[in-house]
Amino acid sequence: MITRILFATACCIASACNNSTQPSAQQKAGTANDTVSHKPATGHSTALNIDGLKVSPNNFKLLLENEYVRVLEYTLKPGQKDSAHTHPAKSSYVVSGGKIKVYLANGQSLIFDEKAGTADWSNYIGKHYVENIGSTTVTILLTEIKSIK
Repeated sequence: MITRILFATACCIASACNNSTQPSAQQKAGTANDTVSHKPATGHSTALNIDGLKVSPNNFKLLLENEYVRVLEYTLKPGQKDSAHTHPAKSSYVVSGGKIKVYLANGQSLIFDEKAGTADWSNYIGKHYVENIGSTTVTILLTEIKSIK
C-alpha cells in the first residue's frame, strides 16, 4: 500500500523535475540516504525536505533517533488530515490499518486500504498530505534512513 503511494508520488516528482535522476520507488535497498543531514535520496538537489514530525506533531511521534535512523510512529484518526510533508528513504510497517486518501502536490489524489501487518520500502517521497477517510485509526511505524556506514 505505502509502496503504491510512494511510487505514484515518485512518478509525479520525476515528471515535475523533468526526468531527474531519481530512482523509482520500485528500486530497493542500496539507494538510501548517504548522509546524516536528511537529504532526499534522489540525486536531485532541488528535492523538497518537509519534516512530518515538525509540521504534523500530532500525527508523528519520535520513538528513536541516532546517527543512522529515525523511527517514527504515525497515527491518523478517522476524519483527520496531516500537513503537507515529504519522506526520505524509509521502511514502513502498518500496525493498524484503515482507508486513507493521499493528496499529491500535482492535485491528484489516491485512495488506499492499508492492511495491518504489511511492510514496505520506499525511496524519497515528494510533497503530499494524507486524510483518514475510514472508520479506524491508522498507525504506521516508519524507519527513516539517515546514514549508511
